[in-house]
Amino acid sequence: MQDINITQALGEDVFFVDHLRGANDLPSNRISYNSFVHCHSGHIVVEMGGSKQVKLMSGQLLLIPSGKHVAPMLITADAEASALLISDRTLKSVLGNQINIWNKAMYMREIYLVEGNDWLVGMQNYTRSVFKRDKMPLLSKEIMISFLRTLMLMICEELLRNEDMSLASDASTIHDKEIFNQFLQLLSQQEQKRQRVAYYADQLHITPKYLSSISKKVSGKNPMRWITESTMQDCYSLLKETDMSIKEISNKLGFPNSSFFSQYFREQASVTPLEYRMEHKRVVR
Repeated sequence: MQDINITQALGEDVFFVDHLRGANDLPSNRISYNSFVHCHSGHIVVEMGGSKQVKLMSGQLLLIPSGKHVAPMLITADAEASALLISDRTLKSVLGNQINIWNKAMYMREIYLVEGNDWLVGMQNYTRSVFKRDKMPLLSKEIMISFLRTLMLMICEELLRNEDMSLASDASTIHDKEIFNQFLQLLSQQEQKRQRVAYYADQLHITPKYLSSISKKVSGKNPMRWITESTMQDCYSLLKETDMSIKEISNKLGFPNSSFFSQYFREQASVTPLEYRMEHKRVVR
């Protein structure tokens, strides 16, 4: 069994995990960082957002946006992986306006895999040299920022090659996208997401009508749909990954009572929370 080698940089904004012990240390909770998991051998199946399964093969890169629940479903005995974790503020800083590409791929198109190729192998080797535990570079901050920007731009370049990322019909302005990105980030950071659209609009210092207009223009969905989908991701995860009671989950997610929570859940999932838990519950270690 290999030890986990964790190196951090830029304060607590960046972490590199050189070995996930047989990949068994993939987290099964809400990740507060944007995570990039590179599979070196074997394969791993994870569940993203409580409902979508993604199979990560050897040589591929798994992209996990912050706030997205991820849970391992299947890990082969020979699976080995490493992971890079980047905070929201650092990701936004290094990507600049290209953060639109990341958000569109992650939240609107749900593209979580980057196919393996020569640049990814080369970047992985360079990552290890940048994150040497015994001797960080003298210009570590400047090198780290440049490295992260190069890596993220390469990933965005790969994302743009996906047919679901066509920009031909995108009529939204840069300003629209920026506000929508702020809305997505705000939503992902909320523990109790089931708030009125006016709540999020107020946080963004705009009117609910304007937020609705921008959300529809940029993503094709109104903000309440985004709020509901994000809330349901939390519901799915807590029902499957914890032993919390329905009442405890209801309280944690900000519902007025467990009866209202059960009704809300049934309207969205067509089953009760207990029925969903009985069908999907995993053994919590």
